[in-house]
Amino acid sequence: MAFRSRRHWWLGSVAIALLGLYGCRPDDPAPDPCAGSCAEGAYCDPATARCFCEVGSFGDPERSCLPHGDVCSEAEARVGHSACELTIDDADTWTVLSIGHGKNAALSRAVKYLVPSIPNARIPTVLGDTNWYRSHHCLMAQAFEPYFPGLSYDGYKQLVIEGATREYYGGTISELSVPDPSGIQYVFTVETLALPQELLTEDQIYEVYRQLQDRIGIGPIAYTTDADIHLEQAMSWVDPPFPVLILPEEAGPQYEAYTPGLAYGRVRRFTSEALLAAGPTAFGWQDIVVLDEAPLLIEGVMAASITEERQDVLTHLNVLSSLRGTPNAKVDDALEVFAPYEGMLVRLEALPTFYSIREATVEEAQAHWAQTRPQAELSAPPDWTFAELLDLDAIPTSTPDERTQAVSRFGSKVSGLAVLRSVADPDRVTKGFGIPMSAYGAFMEGNTWEAPVSAGTEVLTYAETITRWLDDDEFRSDASVRGARLQSLRTEMIERGVVDPALLDEIRTRIVDVTGDANVMMRFRSSSNAEDSLTFNGAGLYESISGCGPDLPADLESACEPGRKSKPVDVALKRVWASLWSFGAYEEREYYQLDHSEVGMGVLSNPRFAGEQANGVAFTGNPIDLEDPRLTINVQVGEVDVVGNNPGVVAELDRVLVEGGQVVSIDREVASSLVPPGQVVLSDDHVRELAQLLDAVAASYPVDATPPEGTEVMLDLEFKLTANGALMLKQIRPFAARPYQVLEGSCR
Repeated sequence: MAFRSRRHWWLGSVAIALLGLYGCRPDDPAPDPCAGSCAEGAYCDPATARCFCEVGSFGDPERSCLPHGDVCSEAEARVGHSACELTIDDADTWTVLSIGHGKNAALSRAVKYLVPSIPNARIPTVLGDTNWYRSHHCLMAQAFEPYFPGLSYDGYKQLVIEGATREYYGGTISELSVPDPSGIQYVFTVETLALPQELLTEDQIYEVYRQLQDRIGIGPIAYTTDADIHLEQAMSWVDPPFPVLILPEEAGPQYEAYTPGLAYGRVRRFTSEALLAAGPTAFGWQDIVVLDEAPLLIEGVMAASITEERQDVLTHLNVLSSLRGTPNAKVDDALEVFAPYEGMLVRLEALPTFYSIREATVEEAQAHWAQTRPQAELSAPPDWTFAELLDLDAIPTSTPDERTQAVSRFGSKVSGLAVLRSVADPDRVTKGFGIPMSAYGAFMEGNTWEAPVSAGTEVLTYAETITRWLDDDEFRSDASVRGARLQSLRTEMIERGVVDPALLDEIRTRIVDVTGDANVMMRFRSSSNAEDSLTFNGAGLYESISGCGPDLPADLESACEPGRKSKPVDVALKRVWASLWSFGAYEEREYYQLDHSEVGMGVLSNPRFAGEQANGVAFTGNPIDLEDPRLTINVQVGEVDVVGNNPGVVAELDRVLVEGGQVVSIDREVASSLVPPGQVVLSDDHVRELAQLLDAVAASYPVDATPPEGTEVMLDLEFKLTANGALMLKQIRPFAARPYQVLEGSCR
């Protein structure tokens, strides 16, 4: 079929279109086109001979559709305001949930939705209150936090956008400003990556259409496209089983500001396809990104964004720009207009009625960045002189000065666990030892390479390389240069760096001292002084790697795990140390204005848990409701990650009230999807034991830093239920919880 210009355009026969308009199903006893395959609680759709769960239930329509209850009311009770609705049956409900459009005059109001794409999805179809939650990520991470604990933006992307791991279809339902002559009043989009392999099939789009139309009783709905690749796909269809409406393309104004403001940065121009291909190091927070159109997803922080095409109020780019306060605008022919500034450091001011751009100096850009970025502090610079490996119980932590000294010598993770063992029952806290930052410092000072610098290459130590780069304006202001150089350094450190053999011998000796067995698999965990603070959490920035003392690089098999690949300690150390200079870690520290020259990496080494019955994360409060006095426990069976993004996998969520050291109540809010119905991951006895342990820790664990204004400090702990049924705490960090405020922050 030839490609057509955009206009109102129908696909599919009138009979099929009308069949799906209002979710009507025939009442006469006609032959069942599904041949009796629909489960109880499901119906057979005569248009496609497929089974769908009735409104009010969800699951596998050919096996079991179970009632889901009013999950939106439950969410509202959790967050203290409207979150979503399960159906829209009147105009008032639509108006309350929806917000106004800004891109196309053909559209007036819009609502975000989520529709399950797999039978064991965690929540049913929901129609979000888009006045509170303009992004799917925020709706999932906040309103449905028990089902998606600790959901990151990357995790959201896996669950909603990427086809291989998708658990939900996500998109927008929009009201037409004027109903189409065919009778259509609403249109919906489905968000996918703009790649041919990520396009949905007609059956998948029909699945979304069917579930939405069943739950929207205020008028007929049709599919519409929101990207050229979707339009081209739609033009190729012949008689799809759902109505399709292509909206007219409008010229719009030559310039339109969505988030006004001032920015300094280097101009980076991309088509959407080129940006997708370039990956996460394509730009940084010091770059002004110029695009042909707003991409579905855009990761990372940028100084400002400009698109040639108009942006809808609900595009990810627009939502994230408004959350961060970074300028965002539409400029006609932006790729051409900004071409003279490609790679140039500029000052861009986007005002409601005009924008201006000029070349800028590094000095004025740095002055602006210093004023606009968040400010965190390193309270404990590395102690490069202390060289002793110490058991956790031998590290002094009794006073604030000693705790600061412990962070300087070993990093925050080692210090935190050492303090925890001193204030809690040590039999309930993992044992281990700390490898000081001086070991990392010696590695960085003792290895040389051909380092890339502005003048070409130069033989430098790893430490000298970092110092040289930090004094290099090109490195400090150009994300692409930073990304390439940091990647080359990490590769060099891991593949060719040499760890002091004396250090490796000392580590092997210490493993035997701590565990009594040279062949115990150990976990070597990052312990920087730039993490686990109230102003800079740093969670997930650095690596933790397993290692076996006797293993050598030439070994094919591990002495700790016969039959498995060897895991030499020196490789584990190098990967942990190198993670300090990953692009993401550098960018995060830089954005928070931390001094990279004062950052070091200690290592926490503890026995790796094997065969554990459960693992979890606990807070000594409720991080999304600061008025809730209950402890929060998220736990999952075995080694399955509590905050993982496995489609359909739900962790158990328990809230526990402790008063006077005694457990008053246990609220089982969400059950794990990996245990049989009616069963729990943690027994009541284990919950009580853990809650009392957490309560005691909360009462005695010292937090020396002053919390940021408007936050409440609680403790964030990780725990295991070991193979023999013992509860063990394995990590602790203070957490500055903030009350949720609409359109502030990025949810997590």
